[in-house]
Amino acid sequence: MRKDTPAPGPSAPTGAADGHELDSIRFWSLPNIALKSLLEDDRFRIVPETMVDGLIIIDAAGSIKYVNPGCEKLFKYTAGDLIGRNVSTLMPAPYAINHDGFLSRHRETRVKRIIGIGRELTGLKSDGTVFPMYLSVGEAETESGIIFVGIIYDLTDKKRAEEMILHHQKLDAIGQLSGGIAHDFNNILAVIGGNLEMIANVDLPPAARRAVARAQDAAVRAARITQRLLAFARKQPLQRQMLDLNKCLEDMSEMLQRTIGEAVDIRMYLASNPGTVDADIDQFETAVLNLVVNARDAMPEGGVVTIETEMVHFDDDPRTAQEAPPGDYLRVSVSDNGSGMPPDVCARAIEPFFTTKEVGAGTGLGLSMVYGFMKQIGGHARLYSEVGHGTRVSLFFPHAGSGTASAHAPADTSTPVGDGETILVVEDDPDVRLVTVSRLEGLGYRVKIAVDGASALDVLARSPEVQLALVDVVMPGGMDGHALSDEIEKRNPRVRIVLTSGYSPRMATVGGRTSRPFLPKPSTRAQLAQMVHGTLYPASRA
Repeated sequence: MRKDTPAPGPSAPTGAADGHELDSIRFWSLPNIALKSLLEDDRFRIVPETMVDGLIIIDAAGSIKYVNPGCEKLFKYTAGDLIGRNVSTLMPAPYAINHDGFLSRHRETRVKRIIGIGRELTGLKSDGTVFPMYLSVGEAETESGIIFVGIIYDLTDKKRAEEMILHHQKLDAIGQLSGGIAHDFNNILAVIGGNLEMIANVDLPPAARRAVARAQDAAVRAARITQRLLAFARKQPLQRQMLDLNKCLEDMSEMLQRTIGEAVDIRMYLASNPGTVDADIDQFETAVLNLVVNARDAMPEGGVVTIETEMVHFDDDPRTAQEAPPGDYLRVSVSDNGSGMPPDVCARAIEPFFTTKEVGAGTGLGLSMVYGFMKQIGGHARLYSEVGHGTRVSLFFPHAGSGTASAHAPADTSTPVGDGETILVVEDDPDVRLVTVSRLEGLGYRVKIAVDGASALDVLARSPEVQLALVDVVMPGGMDGHALSDEIEKRNPRVRIVLTSGYSPRMATVGGRTSRPFLPKPSTRAQLAQMVHGTLYPASRA
């Protein structure tokens, strides 16, 4: 088969990751032979079938003639599902509706909108998930007519990394601005406070003395605000020491209960022998108090605040490495079962002066201070919330060792693998679902997916090979994870079940039911591997 000289490919799109090979993509002009012969030629097939990225061939009418394994994996279709279908199957609206018109105009005018250029587009998977991709298309003539060859690169991880970087850059920029303002404003407050003290020592009429006292109180409140701004900017002085956070929380329990009143019940679940962390006790207590007060305010009719400590391990997964370095951490979580927050509010919750409370009820600096404090000591803060179900804020303190003779055992980071067992993942969040499915497939499992209870039962009815269901507790569609698990056990007791949620295991129970295995979100790859394998094969658990 004659090989033509490769034509130069398109350069990477603006914002492409440095060092990526997008700018080295090349296209070949295919020889004028029958397409069928080409697709059956092993010399041709060996290249696309070993490619990591997707490759697709369509004819002039848009009908799919070939997809490689990378394309099957990317769009969650088999080749048999796609061959012969219009390529618009893989496009969300409005691209799917307009695609045939684009092809027709290209044939008539030969104006290249995408052909030989390459651009960022959006793809549509079989489960309805929409994802960003980079598509480069080449055109060739065969004896069967014109064909188009597309190479597809999944931009999901790249976009997620860019969003996280931009988020951190935004917070850093706000922090620098806030720190500068706080520093200058503290100097002004020093002048105001000093002069008020001098005036207060003068013999004044009662009305004037009360006015000075009110001004002094206002100056003190302003100073507290600047201290919180400095905390967010990570510039407040810290008095660090080795702390047993369990003991700190136990000592705070009565004060916390008095602060939030009798309508809200505080429950603590503390890990045994968690060791010590290097932190500032005053800043820690202030952070916990802020979180507990926020939890109370989210439950105006009363409820439960759950405070937990737990040892966790961050592995070298790039997703968690962007939040905190690998290592052992003591997690302190404060959860409520209140009103929760929508995603757009969660995204801004830690920004200074952003608040969901009524005007005058809050400064919007509580979470900002907590975030700044955790970053200043080398830790991390994470917020998880869903409307109508509550909020959980987790603080990750770098572990400094054990303060007792019984040292904390190192986290188990082993990753037992599967042997082709089929797992059903029931998860409505597309980003969480993508990570979970990718990890399970990488561990050697086959994966089915569903976005709610009804679709999960439909998948199970058509897939008797499913051995385990990984079920999110909070789902749309009127059937939560507990109800779905009950129905699965009724219909097919052979299927094992693991519940998962961003809430505390105790917050995710109903009626005290805790018999089912539970995997908290977020989890590491090792934790997922251990839970799935241990549930499938209980005898393998240590």
